[in-house]
Formats: sequence, structure tokens, C-alpha cells
Amino acid sequence: MKSKLQRFSIGLALAGACAMSTIANAAPDPDWSYYGRGLVGTWQVKVTLHNCATGVQVGMPFDSLLTFADGGTLTESTANSMFYPAIRGPGQGYWRRKGGRNFTAATLAYITVNGALTKIQKITQSIVLGPWQDEFSVPRADVQFFDPAGNVLMTGCATAVGVRFDR
Repeated sequence: MKSKLQRFSIGLALAGACAMSTIANAAPDPDWSYYGRGLVGTWQVKVTLHNCATGVQVGMPFDSLLTFADGGTLTESTANSMFYPAIRGPGQGYWRRKGGRNFTAATLAYITVNGALTKIQKITQSIVLGPWQDEFSVPRADVQFFDPAGNVLMTGCATAVGVRFDR
């Protein structure tokens, strides 16, 4: 009888532990719940280029629009006058949540001169949502330019801040 009672008690304790684990895993992340939609939506972004080695600002800040869609796709356009006389098309890519308020994203954009593809720009960035739900920061973005064959032409770094457009 004592053995059956012990096995029953152990089984009940294990079942309770499993149930608590399931409940804990199903509970929303309190840090995340404040941020509602997360990144989904359109954002007005101010971008600042930097020398990667020294951190010194390069040129004036410029504006971009980023749209993060459900499912993880990302579209982007920029108003950086440094591309003139080339034409930079919109960037397209993906975004993923890394955990909590942290995300990663990457985009590709084509740069043409007189209609011919001359460069491909790849931007890979870390994004931190907050401190408010309609703001984010990019502590670092790595920017790479490739020729049409995929050879690296140059690299750069940037930081950015974004404000939700569709509040």
C-alpha cells in the first residue's frame, strides 16, 4: 500500500511539474506583451552612416521607410542622395525576432546607372524595439556593396532610429 501511495504521489508531482512547465511556456513574455504588434507595420527611419573602424559619422543622416509584414518579409526605400547619379531601387528582404525586443533583418537593393545593374547593396541589421512601442533603434547595421558578379566592392556601417508611421 505504501509503495502504491509513493508511486501515485510521484506521478502526481511529475504531472504537476509538466503542467506548470506547459503553462509557463504558454504565458506571454511580459516584456514582449507591451510591444503589441512588434515590428509589423511601416516605420519612418533616420539613418546615419559611420566609418566602421573609427565610428566617425560619414555624411548627413537621411530618411528611409521600412515596412515589416506578418510572416517576416521586409520592404524598404531610402532617400539617400549619396547614390546620385545612380538609381537605387527599393530593398527587399526578411526580418526575424531573436527574442524579447530584439530582431534581425536583411535587405537587398539593386543600384543601376542608365538602366544597367552596377551594384547590389546588402544591409544586415540588429533592431531593438523600444523604449516605447512605437520606436526602435538600430545599434549597428552592416552595409555591403557587391558588383553584379558578387564580388565585394566596399563595406560600411550605420545606426538608425525608427518611429512607427501607422500609429
